[in-house]
Amino acid sequence: MYRVEARYFDGQSSRPQAIVVFTDERFDELRLQCADGDSFFWNVDDLIFEQYEDCLELRNKQFSGALLQIKDEHFSKSFLEAMKFKNKFDVHRRILNIGFPKIVGLAVGMLALIVAAYFWLLPPIAERFVAVVPQSADIALGNMFMNTFLNENRIDSTRTAYLEQFAAQIDFKNTIPLHFTVVESGQINAFALPNGQIVVYTGLLDRLQHSSELAALLAHEAAHVNYRHSMKMLFRNLAGYLLISLLLTDVSGIMAVLADNAHRLHNLSYSRKFEREADEQGLKILMNNHIDPNGMVQLFVLLENISRVTIPQIISTHPLTAERKENMQKIIKKSEYSLFQNDYLDSLFVRMQQAAN
Repeated sequence: MYRVEARYFDGQSSRPQAIVVFTDERFDELRLQCADGDSFFWNVDDLIFEQYEDCLELRNKQFSGALLQIKDEHFSKSFLEAMKFKNKFDVHRRILNIGFPKIVGLAVGMLALIVAAYFWLLPPIAERFVAVVPQSADIALGNMFMNTFLNENRIDSTRTAYLEQFAAQIDFKNTIPLHFTVVESGQINAFALPNGQIVVYTGLLDRLQHSSELAALLAHEAAHVNYRHSMKMLFRNLAGYLLISLLLTDVSGIMAVLADNAHRLHNLSYSRKFEREADEQGLKILMNNHIDPNGMVQLFVLLENISRVTIPQIISTHPLTAERKENMQKIIKKSEYSLFQNDYLDSLFVRMQQAAN
């Protein structure tokens, strides 16, 4: 049995009353005895408690404005331990009870977890959500970018026509229609848009020496379209905004965010995973069409040689590594494939190159 003196504010008067509190070791209820001998009870389930230095303050939900102040270290310690055992501590009280150093450590840990989730967990989750976005969104977004792009760049219509004919001879296993455009520019670049538009700059086209190299370039870019790499990278880069929209099932919000960032499409730097996938699927396209798969290796060699002199735009968006070329060589070495001489494809390539003069 505990007996402790306390101060009691009844909520009616600002002056405290001297009072004696009785309770057993289980602290199921408190009996408050006034100076005149009258007693009343407080049930522990109705209590709200806080400790300020050496003072334990108790309030009762059933007695509005009433406050009990107890300054007894032994009673306070026993009472708080009993409340902890009864699981009466709220989250705020549990956190305060941890201690300041541990609170700081917990806060730092939570911050680190949030940062880690944002950079390493959130992007892959956002990438997977691309599967629930209809491919019509890819087409709308790509069209939005291409309309602006066409107004800002000069199209080589003659070589575009040849490129369209060249691509028509190849089965890209595409899930949406592919369109091909040649842009007059000294930039050594090529890119694919999510709507199936593949753009090749004359700066890169003029440096290709074999039809198999051009076929490899187009197959690689077509693989990016087939596997929706642009959308996945855009979702990764905008993971926070997009994931919130997805969780709120706000499809219009998703499109608004994507539309605001449509200008990023041709500057997206693909991850190593996406580049490897585009390489391997592009190589498979070449083999399935009986086109020399070494054209992919020759394309990498060409880009490596160019990069020793200058950094082409295509390298910044499609990071070139020695590992990628070696991976192509290994796959070709262990693969069975047959080559067919396609004179028409070769003639289209020659005419396309001659059209530059």
